[in-house]
Amino acid sequence: MRKEKIMDYGDLGKRLRHERVKKKISQEQMAKMAGCSSAHISHIETGNTIPSLEMLVRIINQLKISSDVILCDYVDKADHVYRQELNELFENCSEKEVKFIVEMAKENIRLLRKYGEEK
Repeated sequence: MRKEKIMDYGDLGKRLRHERVKKKISQEQMAKMAGCSSAHISHIETGNTIPSLEMLVRIINQLKISSDVILCDYVDKADHVYRQELNELFENCSEKEVKFIVEMAKENIRLLRKYGEEK
């Protein structure tokens, strides 16, 4: 059984910010879309404010994303989100960088398995 991870609202906010920026939406625009102040959006994105479930759902819906994208660090069956993140990272890498990252990943996987960590 998987040990439950404590929610890190700073990480949650970073994921929200990443998705907002990716869609070229300003904090002011996001605030208007979600029905709150831009300061509130800023505080959520920096982890200084814990969003209500209602506000979180409003933001996710306005960004037109799955909640998995934001909550993937805390829910099971979200590996597709991490795979997509890797694909996005590789898009801006040279062939040499991709090869280097793949070799590092192989070694990290080997070590994780050697010392009995979860896959």
